[in-house]
Amino acid sequence: MPGFLAELNIFFLKKTTRGEEVRVRALDRKALLEALAEELPPGTVRFSSKVVSIDTERAAGDSSVTVVLGLDDGTVIRAKVLIGCDGVHSVVARWLGLSEPASSGRSAVRGLSVFPGGHGVKRELRQFLSEGLRAGMVPISDTDIYWFLVNNTVAAEKEAAGDPVKTLLEVTDNLARHMPAEYLDVVRHSDHGNLSWAPLLYRNPVSVLLGPAARGPVTVAGDAFHPMTPDMAQGGCSALEDAVVLARALSREATPAEGVSAYVAQRRWRAAWLVAGAYLSGWIQQGGTNVGGVRGRLVKVFRDWIFYRFVFPRLADTMWFDCGDLTPPPPTAAVGKSHHIE
Repeated sequence: MPGFLAELNIFFLKKTTRGEEVRVRALDRKALLEALAEELPPGTVRFSSKVVSIDTERAAGDSSVTVVLGLDDGTVIRAKVLIGCDGVHSVVARWLGLSEPASSGRSAVRGLSVFPGGHGVKRELRQFLSEGLRAGMVPISDTDIYWFLVNNTVAAEKEAAGDPVKTLLEVTDNLARHMPAEYLDVVRHSDHGNLSWAPLLYRNPVSVLLGPAARGPVTVAGDAFHPMTPDMAQGGCSALEDAVVLARALSREATPAEGVSAYVAQRRWRAAWLVAGAYLSGWIQQGGTNVGGVRGRLVKVFRDWIFYRFVFPRLADTMWFDCGDLTPPPPTAAVGKSHHIE
């Protein structure tokens, strides 16, 4: 049985090298999505619509390009811009020719635990390190706690993933059985409808940096562009950055294709760095994925004595990024550069 090594609070995260204070703000994903959706006009979101084909066409005597989407119910949608925000296994990214996401060799169980009478847990991120495992929990509200367990991928995942009962048993009776009782109690209070166990995937940073992330007025954003492991908690944050940069680029360039090109050029370097930083952070914090013996011990020494004290604060510096604003360009700069985006 792997021995429990340490509980690690976020002392190494409280300040970046620039003196910025780092705070963990846990949100209910459903509540966030609902808040975003409520800002859109009714009917904007079309649910249960699978894209089965993507094509482009040019109008006779016109240089503009129209993107043609085919849905599985036979619906055809034409648009001036296509932004693929369809996740790690993006249909749009595949159409563009970006490389397929790769396995990090690790998987994550994620859950939401509910305590109707209140949990009484202090509102801070707590992390527990063990051999080949990294677990943590952070309250979202007075009644809900988000928890996670990152493990080197094991054979049991194939059978248990998708079955909440089997997943919880695997966590409490096997993977995390040596974890603190408080953590296990949180796990046992999990809402079965908010439980997942999936491999942690990422896109090779070289592909993010050099791959075909745009073709005419078609591009990708968020996980469809730069899937990363969750070890720096920047997946959703970087997607919001994408949105700001893309919206500004589309508003300022002469054509949708030029706007898309400007957006990709601006986002490539930062996105590639975030993917690489997250992977490195996770690999080291877990003591080296599938690394044992002397090498494994050296990784752990580096993690406990150097990484958390000197390296991670510098990685945390990248969390601060000035997206700029969405203020329209001056009227003189916008002459001849207006276009309608659908």
